Amino acid sequence: MCRKVHGTPFGTYYWVSVSDFEWTRERDSIVSFKSVAPSERTFCGECGSVVPLLLNGSMVIPAGSHDEGPRANSHIFVGHKAPWYEITDNIPQYQDFEPGDTEQIVLADKPLSFKSEDGIRGSCLCGAVNFEVIEALSLVYNCHCSRCRRARAAAHATNARTSSEGVRFLKGCTHVQTYRLTNAHFFAQAFCDQCGSALPRVDQERDIAVIPLGALDDDPDIRIRTNIFVASKASWFTITDGIVNFDEGLPR
Repeated sequence: MCRKVHGTPFGTYYWVSVSDFEWTRERDSIVSFKSVAPSERTFCGECGSVVPLLLNGSMVIPAGSHDEGPRANSHIFVGHKAPWYEITDNIPQYQDFEPGDTEQIVLADKPLSFKSEDGIRGSCLCGAVNFEVIEALSLVYNCHCSRCRRARAAAHATNARTSSEGVRFLKGCTHVQTYRLTNAHFFAQAFCDQCGSALPRVDQERDIAVIPLGALDDDPDIRIRTNIFVASKASWFTITDGIVNFDEGLPR
């Protein structure tokens, strides 16, 4: 569920008391989606970014919204992780919740299937949008730039590319919203207007489609090749994967 919402390998969250949290702007743009009882997801209806949520008397805050902050102290639900992502740090891992966590959440979870000859299937969390990648994926990368971190509300975006004809929407294309920054030539974010999940973005100008790997339902049988814009990464996240790093974008 976290992979779907963020479009990334994992979500990173802070839990703080309500008294230690304050909204500093109006909340008119926040959309709430009931995923699995008693769980709920909230996102900005303008740009798709995941936003803080009140849950069981605490505020759950997506760490990607912050440049500074504490480092994560555990990995949970490791038994459900995507096969295309490897955990390489030394933070404690738990197959589901941490021992002693009594929170009850009904998981609507299933492992990724192997890709078929027809293509790689994907969808949003609520199921309003289904798509299929029908061409080979390339340029599989983690982007640590501040725009991607805030858009995905995560440690980084994890994307792959194909041609603009390489992805086709099978259902719900009217639910795909695209947010564009006025001061950015290329950057944009596509998301489901019902649940906020990150979705493929087709860029006809450059003849590419940008696919958030967290949106995939099938194992694409590829692995992440590089980290880009590492000079802009969040201070609370440490890169330990051993793949190639670039301080800015990919060399031309």
